Amino acid sequence: MKAYSIFRSGHFFVLLCLFIVEGKKSPTGKHTCRKGLLFQVTENLYIKATSLKSSVPKDLIKNTRLLKKTTKMLFMTNCSVRDQLLSFYVQNVFTHLGVGGEKLYFISAFQALQENLNACLPCAPSTRLTSAVKKIKRTFHKLGKKGIYKAIHELDILLPWIQAYVQNVI
Repeated sequence: MKAYSIFRSGHFFVLLCLFIVEGKKSPTGKHTCRKGLLFQVTENLYIKATSLKSSVPKDLIKNTRLLKKTTKMLFMTNCSVRDQLLSFYVQNVFTHLGVGGEKLYFISAFQALQENLNACLPCAPSTRLTSAVKKIKRTFHKLGKKGIYKAIHELDILLPWIQAYVQNVI
């Protein structure tokens, strides 16, 4: 009966997706690079982003952007900017979303993507925040709760960057 309620409530789907999305770990406990998984997760994020965006209020702030063209260039060439920007989304944006089924799947897929990117192209951890990410965080915090909505709606900008990076670099 319990298994039926788990299956019926959709938790089974979420758990199954989490199992499929999570990268395999090597015997040393570190994630191994799985290029096919990167492509698959990126495609899934595109699909799920539409649902995620519809679950938050519209972004009504048209004169401010978090993700600018100059940041894209840095995202493509600087592993610290890339890692810090993805971490910003996980730690600062997605933590405010709550834990619904679709949201949980999106957050888990995003984290799996970040782990796989790090496994494919390791980046030395930076103790200092890059100036590009500092500006994004400053703007995000200045907008308050509306910053969350702006960041979610700017996934339309970030996801193509990720996809282009995965296709061109990895």
